[in-house]
Amino acid sequence: MSLPTIVHHTGLESSGGATRVARLLMDGLETQSVETSLTFELADKEDATSTPPNQFGNDLAEADIAHIHCTANWPELLTSIPKDRKVIITLHDCELFTGGCPYPLGCQAIDADCLNPCPRRFPDSEGLRKLKHNLIDQVNPTLVAPSRWLARLAKTHLFRPVTVIPNGIPWSKRAIRKDEARQQLGVSGTARVAVFAAHGGTGAAYKSGKNWKKIWLAVKKAVPEALCYAVGGDTAGHEGDLVIWPYVERDRLALLMAAADVLLYPTQADNHSLVVLEAMAQALPIVAYNIGGIPEQITDNRTGRLIEQGDQAQFIQAATELLSNPIQCRDLGQAAFSMGQKRFTTERMVADYMKLYTKM
Repeated sequence: MSLPTIVHHTGLESSGGATRVARLLMDGLETQSVETSLTFELADKEDATSTPPNQFGNDLAEADIAHIHCTANWPELLTSIPKDRKVIITLHDCELFTGGCPYPLGCQAIDADCLNPCPRRFPDSEGLRKLKHNLIDQVNPTLVAPSRWLARLAKTHLFRPVTVIPNGIPWSKRAIRKDEARQQLGVSGTARVAVFAAHGGTGAAYKSGKNWKKIWLAVKKAVPEALCYAVGGDTAGHEGDLVIWPYVERDRLALLMAAADVLLYPTQADNHSLVVLEAMAQALPIVAYNIGGIPEQITDNRTGRLIEQGDQAQFIQAATELLSNPIQCRDLGQAAFSMGQKRFTTERMVADYMKLYTKM
């Protein structure tokens, strides 16, 4: 069966998890001779043409399938879509159905109407929430969530079915060898290496960026031979055995993850993290909080360690235990690689979306 053009839309031209998922889908669909295109709202190249939210729907051909990943303005984008267009929305966070917050972060009103005034200071949060819900009813999109956690939350708010399609990334037949990666990076073969990684680095609020150094210092005290890389900010430097890297290309991050012993990922809010998948694809075990969709990626004591949300002392203890036990790190990492290879590949993700496009 021949499919119409799949028009993907995202906020950023080439960065961010939503954009990466869109581009991976496009690459996979093109191998199956499905025509695709991408529009985005913020360009990072001088010759790129961006599409503002209020223009997106106007540019759709009648036969197109619109696949929306994110936007800076849901009301404007949804209002721009003509009636009876075929639309898929992949929920990469909660913003489609809230009064402005990407993640609830313990908000007591998340299962009901927004509080007025909003404790997180989103203006007219309840009015915005109602407007988005009304527009969703008018557009009548097919909704997708990468995690069962977010699917359940979206169903609670929007009273609509949500298909669960986990994210996928390219998966090699084997991870990069640790000794090869360390040789390329100039890392000692005897070092115990931890990695923090998040877009925004120590400024990444949802990833506990401001607590990275505190966690690292506690780990370093317990494991004196430890070395740590903090990746994703906009600066570079050294603070003792803490190496600070700015945002790096994916190949470089993969090399670092292959060289490391553990990814420390103290996220406070997550859907279906691509950083976690990148670590698994390099046989790197992860210590993370048991929150959002993370438990759907990591199985405690089998592919990593899951810690009760906010229990920083237990997080530090788990990180210390893994860094002190190379054999356990290896076994958890290999199990993570094998499990991810079965469940979280680009090929599986593309196949799942193909079934959805075909139904439409």
